[in-house]
Amino acid sequence: MKQFTLTSPFTCEDIPVTVNIRQYNNGRPAIELLEIDPEHGYTPYMTASVNIPNVLLEDNEVLIKDYSENEGITNFLAKHNIVTPTNNWVKSGYVDVQVCVLNPESEWGLTPSVYSLDEEPEYDSAGFTMSDNKMAPPPDEINTQTGKSMWIIKDYKIWADSYEQALTLLPMIESF
Repeated sequence: MKQFTLTSPFTCEDIPVTVNIRQYNNGRPAIELLEIDPEHGYTPYMTASVNIPNVLLEDNEVLIKDYSENEGITNFLAKHNIVTPTNNWVKSGYVDVQVCVLNPESEWGLTPSVYSLDEEPEYDSAGFTMSDNKMAPPPDEINTQTGKSMWIIKDYKIWADSYEQALTLLPMIESF
C-alpha cells in the first residue's frame, strides 16, 4: 500500500496515511484513508467519499465529501493523483458534492496528468437522446425532497421525472 502524508486541518500535524478502496452496499467505490500507526497498524482516519445512490455515475466515478471535517480532501486526493476532479457537481442537502474520476491504483502518487478542468470528460452526455439508444444523461441537479430532477438542455433548466419527459417538454418551452 502506498503511503501519503496528509496535513490535519485541525492540528496542522502531518499524518501518514494510506488509501483503501472498499465498496458501499450498492457496489460503488468508497475511498477510505487509514492512518498508519506504528503501534496499532492501520486505523480508520476518514472516509473521503460519500454515497448518494440516486445519482447516476460511471463505474470509475466517486462523489468526494469535501465539506465539514473533510474540507480540503479533494485537493489532497487530486495532488496525489488518486482522483481527477470533473466539472460535474451533485446537490446533496445543503452542500454540493463534486464528481471525481477514481484513478487506477497504479497511478496513485504519480504527477497528475495535464487533464484540464476546462475540458469535458469523455463520457460527456451533451446531445444524447433516447433515440440514440444510449443511456440517458444523469440529471444536473436532484431535489431530494420532491424527487424531481433537473437537466440543462439547450441552456434551459428543465425539471422533470425523467430525461425522456424533459425532452418532451423542450418543444413547449422553446415555443414561448
